[in-house]
Amino acid sequence: MTKAEFFKRELATFSDGWHAWYLLALHDVKGRYRRSIIGPFWITLTSLLFVIGLGMVYSRLLNLNLKDYLPFLACGIIAWTFIVTFVNEGASSIINSGHIIKQISMPILTHVMRVAFRNLLIFLHSWVILIPLLMWYGYLTLYGLATSILGIALVMFVLTPVAALLGVICARYRDVLPMIASGMQLLFFVTPVMWHPDQLAGLTAVIKYNPFVYLIDLIREPMLNGYFPFASAGVVFSMGVVLWASALGALFLKRKKIPYWL
Repeated sequence: MTKAEFFKRELATFSDGWHAWYLLALHDVKGRYRRSIIGPFWITLTSLLFVIGLGMVYSRLLNLNLKDYLPFLACGIIAWTFIVTFVNEGASSIINSGHIIKQISMPILTHVMRVAFRNLLIFLHSWVILIPLLMWYGYLTLYGLATSILGIALVMFVLTPVAALLGVICARYRDVLPMIASGMQLLFFVTPVMWHPDQLAGLTAVIKYNPFVYLIDLIREPMLNGYFPFASAGVVFSMGVVLWASALGALFLKRKKIPYWL
């Protein structure tokens, strides 16, 4: 298979082969909540209770107004949970699909998109609680809601090749999986999820060179402040282009070895 044929086959995942990862992702979500009364809406309920409980506690610990802090925290926690789950599950996407890869010839991106779409569905169940919450506190605007959807699309554009790259690396080196999980836990504390960037005076480099800050901005700023962060969007789009080129290159170079690693 030539390089052009390989790229055409992989990218066909988004045109001709979308039904495969779409149905597999739906099956995953339905299987996770099979025989449950409210099904995936347990995600919504759990996220709501977690955000309210954490907001009430930390607003007092940090001596902040609950009206200002709770919406900020809710947007940050829900966006971060989406990102960290996407990265962790994306890293094991190829490993977990090993039984399929060894039996059926299909684009590797199908297995990555299965994880991507599954996490998007789960995220949307949490994201919907932001709408009534922000409306209650008077933050949400129609423009903010629309541009937040654009921000989510850009986040997906970046995280999908990250999942593909990590999937290849973790298929070859299994020790990388726990390293990623530990690393994401550490990054949580240096990413403005529960604290505002203004509170980290003197350590602006921690925010400036943290890529997750820009990903969270794309989801949180439109909903919370009613404007689209074009600067963050530019950074994220540039990262996405580089990551997609790297991911497709890695898949092409290791395409014959991946089945033997599983």
